[in-house]
Amino acid sequence: MNQKTYEDGLKHLLKVEPNFKKFNPTKEINFFLRPEGFEGIASLVIEQQISVQAAESIKKRVFNLMQNISSKEFLKLNEDDLRQAGLSRPKISYLHGVACLESDGILNFSSIKQLDDLSARQELCKIRGIGEWTADCYLMASLGRTDIWPVGDIGLQESVKKLKNLKERPSVEDMTSLAREWRPFRSIAANLLWADYD
Repeated sequence: MNQKTYEDGLKHLLKVEPNFKKFNPTKEINFFLRPEGFEGIASLVIEQQISVQAAESIKKRVFNLMQNISSKEFLKLNEDDLRQAGLSRPKISYLHGVACLESDGILNFSSIKQLDDLSARQELCKIRGIGEWTADCYLMASLGRTDIWPVGDIGLQESVKKLKNLKERPSVEDMTSLAREWRPFRSIAANLLWADYD
């Protein structure tokens, strides 16, 4: 994800969906970016189903427990410290699982990076605690893939409702069909819509 991709994507989106003009897309937006590897996945698992503010606060406390943010360092932490940092038991378990898989050589983030979007998503979704939203967000925010569309994201659904002047929030199926013409720049659309929602 860079300025050139953003400009190309914006040009395409305004052509196929003139309604994007009402989101003032000329202003600066903060791209949804996360690091690659364990730190990126850990960030996204922490962010699952909680507010942005709560996630940032918990992330900061959890990451401050480690000298460098890695599977190896995470496995040295004890559960009580993680709980005190605000991490729920299920999320501790998920991240412990990810850290073990990477430490054992079963999970290789560099190999996932080489896969196409669908295959990478399938590999990530095999990991306990990583569903479609987390996998999609990792592809978009950590690997910079330009055509990712997290259809189950409530913020995106709300923004699409506004964009399309819909009476109610679109379903997952509607989200897929409504964004069909936005390919191959659905990640740009998602960033625009999130910026508006925030």
